[in-house]
Amino acid sequence: MRKLTVTAAAGAAGVALVVAALQWPAGATPAGDTGAGRAAVDTAAHRPHNRPGPRTEQWIGKRKAALDLLARGKARMDADGNVTVDAESNNVVEVAFEKTDKIFTILSEFGTQSVGRYGTAPGPLHNEIPQPDRTTDNSTVWAADFDSAHYEQLFNGSGESMKSYYEALSSGKYSVTNTVSDWVQVPYNASYYGDNAIEDNGGSWAFIQDTGNAWFQHASSTMSTAQINDYLAQFDVWDRYDFDGDGNFDEPDGYIDHFQAVHAGEGEDAGGGAQGEDAIWSHRWYVNPTDFGLTGPSVGGQANLSGGARIGDSNYWLGDYTTEPENGGLGVFAHEFGHDLGLPDYYDTNGGENTTAFWTLMSSGSWLGHGAAAGEGIGTTPGLMGPEEKLFLGWLDYREVELGQNGTFQLDPAQDGTAANAQAIKVNLPPASTSTTYTTPASGQYAWWTGSADQLNETLTHPLPAAAKITLTAKAWYDIEAGYDYLYAEYSTNGGATWSQLGQPITGSSSGKWTTLRYSYTAGGAATQFRFRYQTDGGVHFAGAFIDDVVVKAGNTTVLTDDAEQPGQWTATGRWQRSTGTVTTTADRYYLLENRQYTGYDSTLQTGPYQFSYTYSAPNKVEFFSFQPGMLVWYVNHAMEDNNTSAHPGSGLSLPVDARPVPFAYADGTRPSNRRQPFDATFGIQPVAQLCLHKEALVGSGKSQTVQTLAACAPGDGGIATFADANPDAYYSTANPQGSVKVAGHGVTATVTAQSGNVLTVSVVNPAAAG
Repeated sequence: MRKLTVTAAAGAAGVALVVAALQWPAGATPAGDTGAGRAAVDTAAHRPHNRPGPRTEQWIGKRKAALDLLARGKARMDADGNVTVDAESNNVVEVAFEKTDKIFTILSEFGTQSVGRYGTAPGPLHNEIPQPDRTTDNSTVWAADFDSAHYEQLFNGSGESMKSYYEALSSGKYSVTNTVSDWVQVPYNASYYGDNAIEDNGGSWAFIQDTGNAWFQHASSTMSTAQINDYLAQFDVWDRYDFDGDGNFDEPDGYIDHFQAVHAGEGEDAGGGAQGEDAIWSHRWYVNPTDFGLTGPSVGGQANLSGGARIGDSNYWLGDYTTEPENGGLGVFAHEFGHDLGLPDYYDTNGGENTTAFWTLMSSGSWLGHGAAAGEGIGTTPGLMGPEEKLFLGWLDYREVELGQNGTFQLDPAQDGTAANAQAIKVNLPPASTSTTYTTPASGQYAWWTGSADQLNETLTHPLPAAAKITLTAKAWYDIEAGYDYLYAEYSTNGGATWSQLGQPITGSSSGKWTTLRYSYTAGGAATQFRFRYQTDGGVHFAGAFIDDVVVKAGNTTVLTDDAEQPGQWTATGRWQRSTGTVTTTADRYYLLENRQYTGYDSTLQTGPYQFSYTYSAPNKVEFFSFQPGMLVWYVNHAMEDNNTSAHPGSGLSLPVDARPVPFAYADGTRPSNRRQPFDATFGIQPVAQLCLHKEALVGSGKSQTVQTLAACAPGDGGIATFADANPDAYYSTANPQGSVKVAGHGVTATVTAQSGNVLTVSVVNPAAAG
């Protein structure tokens, strides 16, 4: 990334679905919302589809911490793109994605075996998706032949492709090459893997494992196992999680670096086609994460027990993966791969709709395309990521305005970036500080705390001396999401190679009181290790657990008394830390200003935004419209963990500020969803034309009932040149709390003073911090 900090010289020139039928509020989806004729999945569309593996959250957390050190000037990035966070512990983090990665893709169609309770219809095989009638269905992606050549062009083509998309997005810093197999067949039908009763409970993992095995069986017809190993070696050159702790990421770890499984048929996220709810939902996940610590490959004689699924009889395993449908557009593949690189979803995963809309790939921008004239369907060509995503990946060329500084900048379109101009302006704000008291320690000033976050899998481990039997007691205070998040007690007799669970895991609440935990196990006269392991899922998390006053006995002899006043010999991973019970956090906040124009992949902002406007006459037909170009202001607040404005209206991790937050509505009082409301979110000096969107409504009753078309029109204006945040509610609408933003209230102004072609001139004033 390229960053230039503005000096304090004032005024110095800087270097620079159902939407038609839905009533308000409408829900967000992880991918494309669908018309009533495409299974009307809008209400189910909030299911998690970015599911990290056992080490992913820790990996992402380390990257964020390293990037924070870089931003504060407290660390340096070496020539390999790595940052040493802690030299004493050799804690090295890979932060820069500046390379070409290989992706291994297997095309997988379904078999005839079935289990009755899930559904017995065989298949589907590939090329069974019916050709849509474009007069009534302009949303479904279709090709005459979804053969390997189709995906070769989609992934590696010289035109719009996954390869060219990531090259353009990263300004040439990053690229991918994709190796695509021929179609292979898994044993079971789609229902066996994708029925909603099983898909999230092992069905998806079985599909990936069976896909790998089917490919191995097919490859074995022409290659020996040794030859297959030689072939697969090209896809394992990256030690993503540095499993051996040597700080070298450019080495094999036994797992395929990037894996995609393309399944026959449509995805449930786009309605599911003939399979409906039995279709697989496009997602990113990890195969068999429950086997973490139990199974895995051997690399150079060292076991990497990270779970996953072995590919046939080969030496290689599948762990991290994405899966997408046969007729997936470029958008869904680019979106899911963004998750594979560590990015979260930017839409509201809790069922609401925020302002991200079509403004980023990691929201509905993955469902853009070239509009009605192209006749391709939706999702064929995505728009760009937002600036915060590119900042995380090390791809954002930006200028920085510190507190008490100002400057004038030439701002290039978001996809471009020249030596003279910037892709974004980062306006730093006073940090946000929050303090929360959960409890007080059982004794003394400190207790061990799990931390509080989604997708944790972290441990607090202590070595114990040789003994015949170990007994452990500890005081515990906990507030853990019942039935979803758990605190485990585990022990190891082989140096941590494998672990055994003690009793039942702790979940639920201790009702605000300290309780006593008791565990015992037979050690067989050997030295052992004991650990607490805290594991959480996505979506909801509570305070976690506090542990204090640990007492360990070997037989009748007390060998450890620990009140957490000192770290002792405990080894903590993840968010485990000693805490007073009162947690004070300080989080960075800033604005990111970018210039969104109809150039490159952002040309889809002109042609690709859509609404299902013909609920009764043509449920699969969409109305296309445009998002307005100009300066888009993102408010980034790291005190927030997500963009779920349904849970915290007006606030999120990274949200576009809508310059015109008052929603527009239909005559019956309902409104277009928040995917459409921020079409005019940008600031600038160009006029904004009136926009009218439509929906069909039933009028009358019985035989006299008719379909009426209603219009919702947003008025045009001459342009709004200045973003000003002195009033924190300036861009917040009580009429649309999920689709508007409460800004920092610091007094920042950013004014578009001129536009030459696609280049904006922006003047920024950032007041000094108070006091």
